[in-house]
Amino acid sequence: MKHTSTPLTLRASALAVRGALALLVVMPLAHAADEENDEVKRLTTPASSIEIGVGNVNHASDKFGEYNGLDKKGSYAVGGFLLQGGGAYDSDSALRWYLKGANLGLDTRSLDAEIGVQGLFRVNYNYDELSRVYSTQFQTFYDGAGTTTLSLPASFAATPAASRVSSTTTANGALSNWQNMQSPYATAACAAVGGVPTAACRGPGYLIAAAMHHFDVGTERKKHAGSVTVELTPQWQFSASAQRESKEGTKVTGLAFGGPARGVTVPELIDSTTDQFKAALAYVGEQGNITFGYYGSLYKNAVNKWTVESPFNGALLNPELNNRAVMSGAPDNEMHRLSVSGGYNFTHTTRLTMAANYQRMTQNEALVDGLPTTWVIPTTSAHGKVINTSLNATLTSRPIRDLALSAVVKYENRDDQSPVYRFMTAGGDAAGAPSLFVTEPLNRRMEQVSLDADYAFARRQSIRFGVDTQEIRRTADGEETPFKAETNRENTLRIDYRNNLSELITGRLGYSHAKRTQSEYETSELLPVPTVAPLPAADPLLPGLVQFYLADRTRDQLRSSVNIQATERLSLQTGVDYNRDQYKNSLYGLKQMESQVFKLDAAFAATDRLGYDAFYTFEHKKSEMGSLSIGRGYSTTILDAPAYNPATGCTGYWADSGHLPSDEGTDPCRKWSQTQTDRIHTVGWGVKATQLMGGKLDVGADLALSYSRTPIEVTGGYYVSNGNTVKTAARPYNNVWVAAQSFPDVTSKMVDIRVHGLYRINNVSSLRANYQFRRLQSSDWQYDAYANAAQGVTALQVYPGNAIVSPNYALQVVSLSYVHSF
Repeated sequence: MKHTSTPLTLRASALAVRGALALLVVMPLAHAADEENDEVKRLTTPASSIEIGVGNVNHASDKFGEYNGLDKKGSYAVGGFLLQGGGAYDSDSALRWYLKGANLGLDTRSLDAEIGVQGLFRVNYNYDELSRVYSTQFQTFYDGAGTTTLSLPASFAATPAASRVSSTTTANGALSNWQNMQSPYATAACAAVGGVPTAACRGPGYLIAAAMHHFDVGTERKKHAGSVTVELTPQWQFSASAQRESKEGTKVTGLAFGGPARGVTVPELIDSTTDQFKAALAYVGEQGNITFGYYGSLYKNAVNKWTVESPFNGALLNPELNNRAVMSGAPDNEMHRLSVSGGYNFTHTTRLTMAANYQRMTQNEALVDGLPTTWVIPTTSAHGKVINTSLNATLTSRPIRDLALSAVVKYENRDDQSPVYRFMTAGGDAAGAPSLFVTEPLNRRMEQVSLDADYAFARRQSIRFGVDTQEIRRTADGEETPFKAETNRENTLRIDYRNNLSELITGRLGYSHAKRTQSEYETSELLPVPTVAPLPAADPLLPGLVQFYLADRTRDQLRSSVNIQATERLSLQTGVDYNRDQYKNSLYGLKQMESQVFKLDAAFAATDRLGYDAFYTFEHKKSEMGSLSIGRGYSTTILDAPAYNPATGCTGYWADSGHLPSDEGTDPCRKWSQTQTDRIHTVGWGVKATQLMGGKLDVGADLALSYSRTPIEVTGGYYVSNGNTVKTAARPYNNVWVAAQSFPDVTSKMVDIRVHGLYRINNVSSLRANYQFRRLQSSDWQYDAYANAAQGVTALQVYPGNAIVSPNYALQVVSLSYVHSF
């Protein structure tokens, strides 16, 4: 037997040589090991960070800062943090946690925290704020803005009653307090004197403008939410969450006094909370899964009754209301829903999924008090209750490798079980005898079946066929129904072709055609039989005018897309979408709607550290409608000769009280049409460079340009009373034809430039900088009608303005922050 042994001693020279060699080898290995450990730690240990800095906005704009908290001029704090940790990657602990804060210096701040052990549980808490700045331009002459009692200013009552005109006889109807809302003088005698009106001569044109004052309109929302998820077993999981959302502030609301002929816009107080609760128990097995769920929502509104004093002349409101319109905030309500959903795999190629819901909604808050004693209110609450049920089932199967089949069944039913009540009230709180109004609980049931087949008929090519059939039935439980047709049926055919021409080019082309029909449509009466009090006056309805959501309709949709990987570094995506709805059987009303969208995107990676992207989008939307204007006539109305004379065209006619032309429903001069078109161009470009300056600097820039135009073209015309009371040869008409005019175009131009950068000082410290420039130029006649008129807020006789104009601004935002990572 042979064996060897190592000597226990070495010569000194040999030991020295070996030691030196070992030292040369170990030193770089130790340094590399340190770097490797740092990299491993960075990849396996969650990093935390804290950010602090300052930003500045050089110009105030409520539109720019409507939702982002940057509505005010001046400096703001930049703050955020991310703290996270847990068990080490090489330990037995699966604990993970994080605490995150964002936008801490703004009204959009948020806080999010979570802790959990993978496979056992997870607990989360979230808090966030959202401030909506609706308008800092809004003005009102009311005292008490932001409360539930809006009153006319004392200056309105300063003019002696003897100096006011007690009634209005102009053709414009009732005006503000005095005969002419635009006049700075209270009487004709005051106007004759001229100059600055004295206290006794101040009219509405002077007092309204003088009483206008700013009031910021907006809301602040705060949300607290928490959730927990527990893994009971490898198959069973339980989860629950709760959320409270509170909203305070004001919104702009329009209201009418005694009817739609006169009104104001005022700030309505908002003070509400919404609580939401969710719970679910889920099971996942080898062949199937099932989830039992609950969802509840409780809405509480602290604003119930609120009132607004009328500024208009005459006894418009019920005298018991003391010249105040009574409004009611949204009522408290709650909703509870039980659900069950799941799926079962019959085989590895066939699966059934189902979901069923039962939902109960109730509204039992007491009606507002202090209503006129002449009204009949049969209940203290609406006692509203609606039951919603739904069922969805989907069966999918792949009988052969290249063929996939699916069948979907949907059922939804809304059953309004609210009681039917008979109220005796007056619309708009108007003075005079009340009328009978009967509540109409509305029901809706939808049934739908969809069948699809997807077949891969060649390499990289497939085609999908589909068919949908849907029926919707609408009913009402009251004495009458607002639905002129009870049932709609719609059938849809779909085809979708996909082609992967190569690994570099893929495309898709899809088309669908749908046809909706209605059950027998109730005939409208142009001259209905007069009603008898206390029923409200009958409304004449134009024959041929069909409710658009019930009308027969054809719908065509086209979808296309192409993706091109031109090179390893250049990719392109483009596509066209087209939609068209046609209402060919509707003589009046909505006739057609169509839209087209073209998209083009490009991305180019010049290097691994430098990339560019660009896009262009064009959107075109168009809607067409038409109708025929009619007067209020009844079966007892005396019909005169036709108003339209082909020889003279559209001129005018004479009609005594209780008379109408016999061609009331066919006169071509009464026809009008409207075409609204939206055209929107958006183009953008961006660049991003990373790892500059030896890996220390990342920078990027984005540019976006947008231009939109909305022309609203109106043709036709209408007859308008000219106030003529005596028919003469020189003035043979008391109704003259006025041609319709198109509205001014609504336009918008926006330029948005953003630059951002991150500079790494070292492994734990960095600086982040952001810059944004935005310019918006817009014009909207709906806002600017008052601003463009010499009379300002009194430009429209019966609708005082609120000084809001189309948004136009140019501003810059810059921020600099320090980020520390650890």
